[in-house]
Amino acid sequence: MSLVSLPKGNQWYPLNSKGEIPTDFKPYSTGQDVQFDCIQRNIDTGEHKFDDKHQIVYGPFPKCKETQKPLSFKYGINEDLNCTIQFSDELYHLFQLYIHQDVPFSCRMALSSEPLSIEKGGAYVPFTFNFRGEIHDAHLDIDPSMNIIFTKPSTKEPEQNTFVSAIGFGSGTNTTRTVIGDELTLNLAVRWFDQLSQAYSKGTPDSNLPYSDGFYRLPMTSIPISYSIVYTYVFAASAIASAVIFMITYGWVMHKVKKNRYMHLDGDIGKQD
Repeated sequence: MSLVSLPKGNQWYPLNSKGEIPTDFKPYSTGQDVQFDCIQRNIDTGEHKFDDKHQIVYGPFPKCKETQKPLSFKYGINEDLNCTIQFSDELYHLFQLYIHQDVPFSCRMALSSEPLSIEKGGAYVPFTFNFRGEIHDAHLDIDPSMNIIFTKPSTKEPEQNTFVSAIGFGSGTNTTRTVIGDELTLNLAVRWFDQLSQAYSKGTPDSNLPYSDGFYRLPMTSIPISYSIVYTYVFAASAIASAVIFMITYGWVMHKVKKNRYMHLDGDIGKQD
């Protein structure tokens, strides 16, 4: 099967509210708290809510019981975390729509770490949660286990710490029975990909782009791991190797010292005789 090449005259994605390439964003720092917001919907129809200026209304993800704050992530940090949410009447009916896939659970991640950057016209990438389960007359069966995947530019340059893509999808085989008023603990496996090669890239740095262009494509034979994991493994391997070498060397040195000490004492006794 041959790959379809991209058409000529490609347009960069994403653009800011002015339709311009966002080159002046403020990068994130590793470990920085990353917040996001989600489209607010009417529970009867699933349609977007609009403000008095006819703009789509966004709001935070439901509050996590563990932190008493809306769900957020640490930039560039792979982690497993829990977020226990309370099912109000409104949230329960929204999840009916999400699970039935009548509407998406649509959120957005700002390219810039500057506060309110999207409200100021900054660019963002979509971030969709694909919850799955079954709908029953009096309850929902919800898969609470999700993989959260972030793709970031494949570089170690801190000035390019932003987002290429983001998605969350259900990945468990067990569901939790949920009714209005219940709590549901979401089990989230957060992973960051920062070593993806770019297909269809120009191959040359372009100062007019926020980061390298192209298709950040997953490999066919293996799943890439982030630089942070690589460094962790290298550090751990180095520490273990150093400890083993130290123990071997220490044992050899002590053996030689003990042996030489005994020989020296024997020599002194022989001379006294």
